[in-house]
Amino acid sequence: MALTICLYEDKKYRNFFPLTYMRPVFALRAGMVPLFARTHRFFPDVTVSLACRQQLASILAATHKDYPVNIIKKGEMDVLLLNGRIRDFGDLPKLIAEARISTLFTSGGETVGILLKNEGIRKLGGVATPAEYQQHLQAEGGNIPEFHTSATLYGYLWEIMGGIEKEVAADFRWLQDTWPPSTGVKVHDGAGWVNQSDIFLGNGVEVMPGAVVDASAGPVYLGDNTRVESFAAVYGPTYVGPNSVVVAGKLTSSSIGHTCRIGGEVEHCVFQSYVNKYHAGFIGHSYVGEWVNFGAMTTNSDLKNNYSNIRVTVNGESIDTGSIKVGSFIGDHTKFGIGMLLNTGINIGVCCNIFGGSLVSDKEVPCFRWGSTGDYVDYDVNKAIEAASAVARRRDYSLSAAEVDLLAAIASGRIEDEGVSDFHIPGT
Repeated sequence: MALTICLYEDKKYRNFFPLTYMRPVFALRAGMVPLFARTHRFFPDVTVSLACRQQLASILAATHKDYPVNIIKKGEMDVLLLNGRIRDFGDLPKLIAEARISTLFTSGGETVGILLKNEGIRKLGGVATPAEYQQHLQAEGGNIPEFHTSATLYGYLWEIMGGIEKEVAADFRWLQDTWPPSTGVKVHDGAGWVNQSDIFLGNGVEVMPGAVVDASAGPVYLGDNTRVESFAAVYGPTYVGPNSVVVAGKLTSSSIGHTCRIGGEVEHCVFQSYVNKYHAGFIGHSYVGEWVNFGAMTTNSDLKNNYSNIRVTVNGESIDTGSIKVGSFIGDHTKFGIGMLLNTGINIGVCCNIFGGSLVSDKEVPCFRWGSTGDYVDYDVNKAIEAASAVARRRDYSLSAAEVDLLAAIASGRIEDEGVSDFHIPGT
């Protein structure tokens, strides 16, 4: 079946704050690749486009040049509008392959996807916007039948962290046959290996004497030009993106983006790119945005002393996670001074500067805050952007005008829903 898939974000993207202030929900990473890229694992021969908030469109288009943004190119193909919060694809690929008519697929009362057969959408032409598809559904969607699928959706960030081990291993198995032989790999005498057949080293990877890479519990992927320094241990299932450095410490069951520096103890975490955790200290069961810096000995709690379920405050609402293991959620460009202690299940916004060597006991810290618990002031947006730009230059990166504008919008509270595509069908 000729098929094009458009992944879209619905209004529940706000459940994934602070990480979705600066990226669509489908650009989050649960394993080795973003959620939208996993579509190719289940639908290998499809074209994929992305529909997001207009506020993020130019940034997304610049960072993912292979994917049309806010344009659906279908030619003479069927179109699957797929919820970007997709978690487990379940029987959805089978149902799509067997479908003979346009169908709404739901699970748990939520829309997972809408299959639109080509003959019903020819009037939209070969190229159309998500808004035009919504108009089509408003006009004719009442004739589309509903069908239950076993596919599921992510509801909150802690659900992503809870599945890291499974998703890293699944992505590794899916992609491993596509990796060409690596060149320039240097594994020094004295480095330790466990289950080497489940370890992949990219081009230019260097593993120093005294380092240990252990894939006995799951595979380990070290991206191009990554270095594992002496007295560092990496335990699978773990993904480390290109141009990163793992220094002395322990990295376990995590997904680490490109150009990160990881030291101390990190377990069951997702770090986006350009994260600097070079020093001692523990970060566990956490999702961390880009350009975050952890001062020496900064540590979080991910388990309460009474082993009760952890509650997380998102958008002012306290939610029972149903889990006893939940750490921190940290927005892009946030910085921590030395010796900071982060409370269990804390949610910290974009562009915060938190210091003072004390316990951050808040459950939710808004964006652009300066100081620590009980003593916050607003972080001047111009100074915050100046600091963010200086940090980026140290990694040979320049913040784009669109990124600067987005930071200013977040600081002023201008979070716009324009471009959010719930793809509502009348009567459902």
